[in-house]
Amino acid sequence: MPERRGRSPVMHDVARLAGVSHQTVSRVLNAHRGIRPETEARVRAAIAELGYRRNTSARALVTHSSRLVGVLTTVPDHPDTARALVGIERALRAAGRTLLFAGTAPEELAASAERLFGHALEGCVALVPGQEGELAAVKGPPPTVVVDAPPAHAALTVRADQRGGAYALTRHLLDLGHRTVHHVAGTAPGHAARTEGWRQALREAGAPEPEAVAGAETGTETESGTGAGSGPGTGHTAGLVLAARRAAGEEVTAVLAADDHIALGLLHAFTESGLRVPGQVSVAGFGDRPEAAHLCPALTTASADPAEVGEAAVRLLLAEPEEREGAGANPEQDRAVTALLLPVRLRVRRSTGPPPARRPR
Repeated sequence: MPERRGRSPVMHDVARLAGVSHQTVSRVLNAHRGIRPETEARVRAAIAELGYRRNTSARALVTHSSRLVGVLTTVPDHPDTARALVGIERALRAAGRTLLFAGTAPEELAASAERLFGHALEGCVALVPGQEGELAAVKGPPPTVVVDAPPAHAALTVRADQRGGAYALTRHLLDLGHRTVHHVAGTAPGHAARTEGWRQALREAGAPEPEAVAGAETGTETESGTGAGSGPGTGHTAGLVLAARRAAGEEVTAVLAADDHIALGLLHAFTESGLRVPGQVSVAGFGDRPEAAHLCPALTTASADPAEVGEAAVRLLLAEPEEREGAGANPEQDRAVTALLLPVRLRVRRSTGPPPARRPR
């Protein structure tokens, strides 16, 4: 057995003995997906040989915690919040922690955060829409992971790859044979990154870049967790605009909506205008809302699983500082900021297909 030299083993000792990086040891300890069985076996053997244990007692002394982890949200009724809570609770239960939940209105966020932080928390996961004023209210202590926050506003954040998801959806439509893809932009947090992904895919393909229909100009309704210009009414108004452009001779055969709610309004408008989806125009959304698979036609969309986002937030929160670089997929390092960028998966359904000229007769 390697010489201990009078001190307890640390993660770097395990990594050295197993012949892996300390990030790999972290991923094994955090039950991260994608670790090769033989690698995990070597790490587990090294842990057993060295007698390595995570220093959770020291953490508790430093943070004065009671093994409580708070979850704070301004969108308690949003479907994604419920799905994220499943992942958060599952990860906390596996880590021997207890969840303390606080759902509040945006205008009461600061007061709710102060009450929640008064419970000697080990840390907190914040599910807020990402507006600057709200993010300022949830900066700890205690350590706080903010879901979908811009890195500049939170030291720890877990984000879905909004830009990459929109890029992949646009590529999907171009690969079907559409000469270009129109876009209905939204105003909710993350929508700007989706617009950037759409533009990037068009430019890389050398495709025409049509003017986006701005959500803020076509609707004003506000939905829980979205914002003005980000609901079905927005999509309906934008769809009528695009249908009119098509009737005037513009080539409109594929549309990417900033989210599934906007896509729902697009489907309504195109049907109302006598356009078949996907026979004459393809429609894709973003978010994979529970109803997306049950629309007619079923909606092609993309999302990061909210439960996986919740689990990743807990892994990041509970990781030791030296572990955080390996706590999740695709870590982005920016000074003191640790941001985990989670992949977005496409859900290809019946609302997208080849353009009319490419369809088999």
